[in-house]
Amino acid sequence: MENNFQQSNVDQSMSIAALVIGIVSIIVAFIPCIDILAIIGGVLAIFFSAIGMSQAKSNNTSTTLSKVSFIVGIIALLLAVVFSLFYSFILGLLME
Repeated sequence: MENNFQQSNVDQSMSIAALVIGIVSIIVAFIPCIDILAIIGGVLAIFFSAIGMSQAKSNNTSTTLSKVSFIVGIIALLLAVVFSLFYSFILGLLME
């Protein structure tokens, strides 16, 4: 079976940026005081990966990296929201 994709990494900068932001957001989600930044990072990672996916489709290149960065962005966003709610619940119990 013949592969019709170009083997070029020229237009994958948005997907790489989304992957880096997503990984950093996953790490930041575990830090209680600044976990709100992970929510912003997760949204940015999803946004950048969507842009990277549209660029990859228009240039007929592989969309694997943008799909991986999209999944990492979703995981980062979910972890950030869950840990933010968890930390606020614990803080609410401590304030009573």
